[in-house]
Amino acid sequence: MKQLAYILVAVVMLSACATPKPYYETKEGKRKQKYYNDIQYGRNAHPKMKF
Repeated sequence: MKQLAYILVAVVMLSACATPKPYYETKEGKRKQKYYNDIQYGRNAHPKMKF
């Protein structure tokens, strides 16, 4: 019974690690978020697109 519980916990842990990252946490997503925040909040009226 304990062995089944350990296997179940291992499967849950591995499946949680295998899910893809949300787009805003990726490198490109962070760049786009910074670009659009610069436009929206006025830090730079014409920032260069780096994506």
